[in-house]
Amino acid sequence: MDCQALKEAIANAPVKSREALDRIYMYTTAGDEVLPEFAAYLEDASSYQDFIEAIYRDENRKFSLLWAECAKFKRRNWLQFFEPKMLVENVRMKTDGVPIQFGSGVMLAPTGSRDNIAKVYVFASKAFNANAAEFVTSIGGTFTLLDHEFCGIYGLYKYRGSVILEEWQVEHEPVKVDPDALQ
Repeated sequence: MDCQALKEAIANAPVKSREALDRIYMYTTAGDEVLPEFAAYLEDASSYQDFIEAIYRDENRKFSLLWAECAKFKRRNWLQFFEPKMLVENVRMKTDGVPIQFGSGVMLAPTGSRDNIAKVYVFASKAFNANAAEFVTSIGGTFTLLDHEFCGIYGLYKYRGSVILEEWQVEHEPVKVDPDALQ
């Protein structure tokens, strides 16, 4: 495939995909020529899907904005490419989110999915590609999440059934607490 064929394939792609495909095209080309670092990917591709998959498989790019666009486009669980400080799987929810408790108040952290089972990730600052997730809000202070007390400032993100916390400024590591003591 060459750059002109890529451009034509994107023009013929489903309308709902074109905005993301146009961004990927802009990040990988200049003046209707593919950038040298992406030339091999495009030469080996027979479709724009193959081109995007080749970029997505390149773990050296996993912190780039382009890689995030490819990950979102492929709708894959890209979180496997990053090492969390904490991961809790199979969190069963009775509501529309994972409860975060602030004293007597509760906030529901959305998961980005309608499932009633979620995953919760905690990452160190800049330890994952935040551009691939959807930013929800920031949380500051002392709060409890899944029987762990957190103290500091965290970014809260969601992605396809997952709640992601990114440490921005932490006073201490999360501490396991007795759930009965919280009530």
